[in-house]
Amino acid sequence: MANLVPAITFVLSISIGLEKLGIRTRAGKAKVLGSLIGIGGAMILTFYRGVEINIWSTNINLIHSNGHVASLHADPGKRFLGALFALGSCFGYAIWLVIQAKMSEEYPCQFSSTALMCVMGAIQAVVFALCMEKDWSQWKLGWNIRLLTVAYSYIYDGELIDDH
Repeated sequence: MANLVPAITFVLSISIGLEKLGIRTRAGKAKVLGSLIGIGGAMILTFYRGVEINIWSTNINLIHSNGHVASLHADPGKRFLGALFALGSCFGYAIWLVIQAKMSEEYPCQFSSTALMCVMGAIQAVVFALCMEKDWSQWKLGWNIRLLTVAYSYIYDGELIDDH
């Protein structure tokens, strides 16, 4: 469903007047064709089930949880709710992209607005994490995969910043 974000963003930006369609121009036809191809590709990726490719075995079974089958076939109401939440996520992200485009017209300092968004996201993540994990022993970093994960994400993000 995340493949629908560009098409939803395009439709939202046209509906609020941020983008001009111009269907009679080559650019307008290309925009519509690109949106239709994106929607078609998202539908193909969602509904087509190809052959399963087993490269190696991981001995991890994500379908069974504590002896219970955690399948999508178990409760159709949960499948519908999940699809509704995924579509809501696509719309929320599309609205966020439209807001960012409008904000960058009014406030051209992209680095400071990006820094502000990152700081606010970090604050929200810390508050959420503190609410969800109350066991302080889980917050400790040891010489294990947790430390490696933090170090890798720091090094990887540092490389991205240096490249730009």
